[in-house]
Amino acid sequence: MLWAVHCLDADDVLEIRRENRAEHSARLRSGIVDPVCYGMLVSDDGGHPVGSLILVRAEDRETVERYVAQDPFMIKGVWRQVTVGAFTESENSPARLTDTSS
Repeated sequence: MLWAVHCLDADDVLEIRRENRAEHSARLRSGIVDPVCYGMLVSDDGGHPVGSLILVRAEDRETVERYVAQDPFMIKGVWRQVTVGAFTESENSPARLTDTSS
């Protein structure tokens, strides 16, 4: 199942984000969840990060929530708010994330 993880940064955490980025990035590739797409949410002018958006495949919400709880950005206080929600892509989406040929 696909899960969308929407994370908003706390105030004044740019340096903490930079210091923990490598560990956070390594965790994305750890195999705990299967990342599909991820990246920074940025200010409207693109000038600075305001959060993260991560789309993953995982068996259930609990797996995703455990994954998030142990992410360096969560542990170090970069993220102030995280929302996890099940995601189903539209049949009309111009980009397909799941194999529909089976």
